[in-house]
Amino acid sequence: MWAGFKGDRHELAAHISSLPDSPGVYVFRGQGGEVLYVGKAINLRSRVRSYFASNLPVKTEALMSRVEGLEVIVVDSEAEAFILEANLIKKHRPRYNILLRDDKQYPYLRINLNDEWPTVSVVRRMNKDGARYFGPFTRPGSVRETLSFLRRIFPYRTCSDKSLAQTSRPCLNYHIGRCLGPCTGELSREAYMETMGEVVKFLEGRHREVRNRLEKRMLELAANLDFENAARARDRIRALDDVTERQKAVLSDMKDRDVLGLARSGKHAFVALLPVRQGKLMGREGFVLTGSELDDDPEIIRAFITQYYPNAPFVPKEIVIPVSLQDSEEISRYIGAKLRTPKRGVLKELVGMAGENARAMMDTGMPRYKREAGEQMKAMEDLAEALNLPNLPTRIEGYDISNISGREAVASMVVLQDGKPDKSSYRRFRIKTGDKPNDVAMMQEALWRRFRKGLDERAELEAKGSTLFRKSKFAVFPDLVVVDGGKGQVNAGKQVLDELGLDIPVVGLAEKNEELFLPGAKEPIVLPRDSGALFLVMRLRDEAHRFALAYHRKLRQKQALHSELSDIPGLGPARIRRLLRAFGSVNAIRSASVEDLRKTEGIGPHLAETIYEYFNKPRMASGDPEEN
Repeated sequence: MWAGFKGDRHELAAHISSLPDSPGVYVFRGQGGEVLYVGKAINLRSRVRSYFASNLPVKTEALMSRVEGLEVIVVDSEAEAFILEANLIKKHRPRYNILLRDDKQYPYLRINLNDEWPTVSVVRRMNKDGARYFGPFTRPGSVRETLSFLRRIFPYRTCSDKSLAQTSRPCLNYHIGRCLGPCTGELSREAYMETMGEVVKFLEGRHREVRNRLEKRMLELAANLDFENAARARDRIRALDDVTERQKAVLSDMKDRDVLGLARSGKHAFVALLPVRQGKLMGREGFVLTGSELDDDPEIIRAFITQYYPNAPFVPKEIVIPVSLQDSEEISRYIGAKLRTPKRGVLKELVGMAGENARAMMDTGMPRYKREAGEQMKAMEDLAEALNLPNLPTRIEGYDISNISGREAVASMVVLQDGKPDKSSYRRFRIKTGDKPNDVAMMQEALWRRFRKGLDERAELEAKGSTLFRKSKFAVFPDLVVVDGGKGQVNAGKQVLDELGLDIPVVGLAEKNEELFLPGAKEPIVLPRDSGALFLVMRLRDEAHRFALAYHRKLRQKQALHSELSDIPGLGPARIRRLLRAFGSVNAIRSASVEDLRKTEGIGPHLAETIYEYFNKPRMASGDPEEN
């Protein structure tokens, strides 16, 4: 069952008596339907009523001052409520929930065992592509250290797919025994995959198993009088021993566990994660949660577990935590791991060690977080004062246009939330306004489409009552719009907002002298060069420019590739994509032999000849005009 109510906190309070006393999830919404907070309850009526009491905590009072709507979803059990709450927090990332800081900056190691010749690559996000991921590596330098260990122990390739496809002879790594050499044509995939399987086991912490296999191989090579390769196997065993000697054996039961420790200061909480694999302590990873100043320790640990482990590359059978959780059984079923709070013994000592690591993280990180938060707040306050804004600009949207003589024109929309980039809210638009350079008209189109879509999403929310299970892209409006340009762009932007009936401040930032232009103003606003407010809008403008330019270049490159290859008879979009996937670039296709071309899916003998002749037969000059 779903129910929704609209109005301020006083109007919503009148509906409390109509709420069921069943388990479920409640959602507080703000301006434009923004999801502010998601919570679960065994008794919805009782839990929601507590938010309308007097003498609320500061954080709860701040939440309720923004509330413009309430939704409740009734479920059959507390377990269902828990799962629904976790999924909605993951989808909407409400500002008043405890949130694990976005870990997109943390690197992972990726291995796709479905590739013909897999390798190890560093990526910044996990995709559902069938590959194995290991991480995140939160400590500076830890991913480089791990890669260095892997290269010393395992002879896998480090070249790119493109280099592997184009190479005609093995590189130095092959000759010094650092690579098995799939490029030679003499290596079986089975032999190579055996090595990659050992890489995976090493990253999983199964070091003893890897060592036993390496030792067995060394003895077999020595028995066959292959002393050179036996010596290389011996050196790899020594390198592996060097790694494992650095890892402290802490438990004799050989189980895989994660041990969590917690430290907190103000609105930040720090969680240290000690991974124990096969009884050995593998290192330490650290995480930061925000919005935790008024929540107790169990709620913070609960938030970390429910937000981190559903997406973790590996979940051990047991997670050791410093405090007990009331809904530990539901959480265990949700993440597939047992939660344990030790009272004594080695595990209790490990929890203490994790807590010490968390406090060390806090001592290192808090001065920086406080400094950044103070600088961002002052910049927003100074900007609000300089522009005479009615509200603090906690959400600022920046817009820029990129094109060449009107062709492949695009617009970007980037967002600063509380002074920091909110990349999940970035959007881009392909401009449809003619093919002649007119930055003002293009800016008007981008703003019209963005805010028209926002109004449509708000109307849909009004009509349907809920969009909880489909994240809105444009319904949340900014406190300030910043456009790249001067009087022309800012007045055009103001005109669009007026026509749509929106009272949102807009300002233009002219790059020449970094001057701010308000609609209708004769003179620009000049902020001090060392002003945090000026730096804030410059950073927004530069980010909008970067985002627009990247999209524009992508479209130009796509058009250039399409134009050259589509001139070849028999090549349609699907075959072009297959060729580019196989060879990596047009230059590689141009250099390929007929035999190489025929290996591509969908390219038969006749078409391979046609492609080869197109690139290799002399052609008469076309007399094309020079590009300006």
